[in-house]
Amino acid sequence: MNLWLITSGILGGLGVFLLVREVVPAPARLEAALARLDAGQAAGPARQQGSGLARRVAAELPWVPVPSADLALLGQDRESWLASKLGCGLLGLALPAVLVSLAALGGVRLPLAVPAVASLACGAALFFAPDLVTRVNAAEKRADFRHALTSYLDLVSLERGAGAAPTEALEAAAEIGGGWAFERISAALDQARRAGAAPWTALAALASETGVVELADIADIAEVAGQEGARILETLAARAASMRAEALAVDRARAGARSTTMAIPIALLAIGFLLLLVFPIVYRTFVAG
Repeated sequence: MNLWLITSGILGGLGVFLLVREVVPAPARLEAALARLDAGQAAGPARQQGSGLARRVAAELPWVPVPSADLALLGQDRESWLASKLGCGLLGLALPAVLVSLAALGGVRLPLAVPAVASLACGAALFFAPDLVTRVNAAEKRADFRHALTSYLDLVSLERGAGAAPTEALEAAAEIGGGWAFERISAALDQARRAGAAPWTALAALASETGVVELADIADIAEVAGQEGARILETLAARAASMRAEALAVDRARAGARSTTMAIPIALLAIGFLLLLVFPIVYRTFVAG
């Protein structure tokens, strides 16, 4: 058990160190800021750069699949995400060993296979926990992005109706709106303007980066208007209406699923109440009698 105590202490300490190392913000570095400027990301969302330890961890784990689109949408970098994933896995490996060591100090002896299997199971579960958390958070942010896109389409339609060119309409609508989704769109358009590229290419790149396919549709519509001079007011209005209809259908399906789920605890509560009513009669009839 002394070996288990030493191993659990080492794994637990390493896991805590990795988590604390990623949570505590590192001081700003000039070379990192210059690298972000050179990459054209100065106007984009602020992203924390991975520390040296996180980069070394990422270099040692090239085989681990990374949800790049989800991380880009959440504003996280690959290195820090992999470091937190490894830290959670080490904590999972150490937790059962710590509990078994404490039980051994209390006089309870367990076979060696029990903590070994528990450590592997707990370590694997916590190792994949960041994947689930990232997937859920990214799905919520993607839904918020889609809701914001409907308002963005309406603003672009108003700008086009006022006589603005496609490029001006896209940029002005992004500046009018508020929220993080409009900030991401405005940053992408500003980056394209600085690079001398068309705004719809920036929207298409942002759609590919974040996984929001509706943004790619807007980019296609804007490209047609910019290159062929087509009238897109009706197309934008129809696309906004279809996106609202899709969002409403999703909300209704989610509400229906929650209503169905709530029926189970209500039914169990009713069954328990009936058992409380019937139990005295059954007890007096078959037991006390």
